[in-house]
Amino acid sequence: MTSLSRALTIRLSLLGIVLFTAFIGAVIAFALITEDPGVLRNDVTSRIIQQGVRPSATTVQVEKTAGLSQIERTSPSLWYLVSDGRSVVEYAPELRPGLPIDIRLDGPTIAAQMRVGGENPLAFDVVEKDGSRIIVATRGGLPGWDLILAHFLRAIAGSALAISVVFGLLIAGAIAMSVSYISDRLRSAAEAAAKIDPKAPRGLLPTEETPVELMPLTTALNAALDKIAGNMEVQRRFMNNVAHELRTPLTVMRGRIDALPNDQMRLALTTDVSRLTTIVSSMLQLARLHSTELPFEPLQLNGIARAVLADLAPLILSNGADVALEEEGERRALIQANEPTVRAAIANLVDNALRHAQAKSTILVKVIDGAVVEVADDGVGIAPSDRPQVTEAFNRMSPNSTGAGLGLTIVRDIMAAHGGTLTILGRPGGGTMVRLVFPPRESGGA
Repeated sequence: MTSLSRALTIRLSLLGIVLFTAFIGAVIAFALITEDPGVLRNDVTSRIIQQGVRPSATTVQVEKTAGLSQIERTSPSLWYLVSDGRSVVEYAPELRPGLPIDIRLDGPTIAAQMRVGGENPLAFDVVEKDGSRIIVATRGGLPGWDLILAHFLRAIAGSALAISVVFGLLIAGAIAMSVSYISDRLRSAAEAAAKIDPKAPRGLLPTEETPVELMPLTTALNAALDKIAGNMEVQRRFMNNVAHELRTPLTVMRGRIDALPNDQMRLALTTDVSRLTTIVSSMLQLARLHSTELPFEPLQLNGIARAVLADLAPLILSNGADVALEEEGERRALIQANEPTVRAAIANLVDNALRHAQAKSTILVKVIDGAVVEVADDGVGIAPSDRPQVTEAFNRMSPNSTGAGLGLTIVRDIMAAHGGTLTILGRPGGGTMVRLVFPPRESGGA
């Protein structure tokens, strides 16, 4: 996964390095262009000679450094003189003209620098070296570009370091501000996207404060969300209309089937019509869940569970199953919910358990702390790999099931509308347990 902040930081850092390098190059180029070539060469030669000066209490010596040796090899007109006021070291004295001061002057001498340009430029320096004042005079040096560049880099090292620190702080601040700005804009869009209702995913991503660079993405997402919402609305209307249109013919058909004299044919047709009626009723429930806003009120889950089991008593008796209700923990606790859909969710779970239960099986309905409902059976169970798919529409785990494959889909959507969760678990002794967890009722709620 690519990090936008990291990518932006790397690119801005590289840009800062390039700009800083270009700045240093421009400074050096300006100095090389504006400096007198002869004076520049003598200046570099004098600095390299000074690096090799080794004064002592009795005499002064000049070490042949690599730079100085290179200049001596490439400069046929080179001469230089080094003196501490008592002793003198000279190179090519036969080329040296007369100097303007007495280089053996023994006494206080101020530090000074003199550059003479023209056809025969001259460098004359009086410098401090290890507590001694040293006179260095030279002319005719031809240092290579490597030595000249090294000289300039050393000369501007302090300034370059200070500039680089300031420049680095500015770049770091710019990176932090840029990353923070982009992150804030993306975070605002993400928060707006998280607030979009899945039942009505209209294009609600903000565009007022969205950066121009992100506008194509935001606009495209809003258009896609509008299309999805439109398609969902068409599907809901279609499902609702089909379910409504089928209910009346099915009712008429059921009445005519009941009047058939052939018992065997009447039983077979009644079973088929019952299954069609279940499918139509389930489709209507789903359509209503997706198209209306559910009114919530404080409800006691324990009481609803008892009422549902009482309503389903004839169905339970006809299946020959044993159904037990257990109430654990706080029984008077309330949840904020919609009573018809909560009843439908529990009824669907019990009905589903009855459909998949084995002969003489036991179904346990447990209410925990007034906010959790568990419906467990001792049937064949559901494999862990199949559990994520059982809540999908028209997914029947058994080919022999008489259900429509919509029961758990309806329960899933009911729990989503309540902000709760549906979990499918196995049982140690075999079978399946479906757990519904409703969110706690907020204090001060209606």
